[in-house]
Amino acid sequence: MQYAQLRAFHAVAEHGGFSKAALALSLTQPAVSDHVKRLEQDYGVKLFERGPRGVETTELGLRLFTVTRQMLSCERDARQLLESAGGLESGSLSLAADAPDLAVALIGAFRKLHPGIVVTLSIANAADCMQRVLSSAVDAAITAAPQVHSRLESRVLRRDPLVAMVPASYAVAKKRKLSYAELVQQPMIFRERQSVTQQLLEIELVRESLQVEPVMYVDGREALEEAVAQGMGVGVIARAEFKESRRIRMIPLQDCQVQMIESLTRLAERPGSNLLDALFAVELTSAATAAAQ
Repeated sequence: MQYAQLRAFHAVAEHGGFSKAALALSLTQPAVSDHVKRLEQDYGVKLFERGPRGVETTELGLRLFTVTRQMLSCERDARQLLESAGGLESGSLSLAADAPDLAVALIGAFRKLHPGIVVTLSIANAADCMQRVLSSAVDAAITAAPQVHSRLESRVLRRDPLVAMVPASYAVAKKRKLSYAELVQQPMIFRERQSVTQQLLEIELVRESLQVEPVMYVDGREALEEAVAQGMGVGVIARAEFKESRRIRMIPLQDCQVQMIESLTRLAERPGSNLLDALFAVELTSAATAAAQ
């Protein structure tokens, strides 16, 4: 049994497929497949069921996944313990984020102070980011997911209200403010159910007793922006997420009562790490915040 084989197995089980595992490990898909195949052959077992719908972990695979999760957690704890005993001239951090803008701004501010630290950033939805922190797959996450787990500690980085995103060609784009009642008169595009933005929007619509039949569902902020830019309907995002465009107008929602709260989150129970402590101590300057917006 080789350590690389266990890491490959763990990545496939965690990400639900060989392609995503390869991206996470910075390997080719054939290399990941070969590691898993050799592990199965060496012990005469089947760890994954491969079918037309993708990869499913077998019962034995799920039991092994529990072991490899502990193994990688111990590895990360050992690395952080050793790093905490030294300075901040070298080392590495792995981060997950549900959007790149704020994460990149934070990493940029951190690396100005500690240029010798290598930072790895992966993008996933908010729920997946939180799961990666809880499973010790990453050191920390920058996400808008609610910070409700007792094992986590977090620091708020940004608070923003929701705003409407409207095609510049729409007549409503000339308005300076919109109410939710006016917004839902337009064809609406919704995000995926796991989106924190979508969850906040639905809270607002329920509060306003408004019912909406969206014309389209999209997965991800980029897809929403492109659909709006092409005039397919209007959408809702957090104010800081809006990017200037000749094809899209941002309009404040005058009756918005919620905020998108984005936080830096880590496990509270992990051994102390100078690197993580330094990351949590970084203050985003106005220039960094403006770059993120």
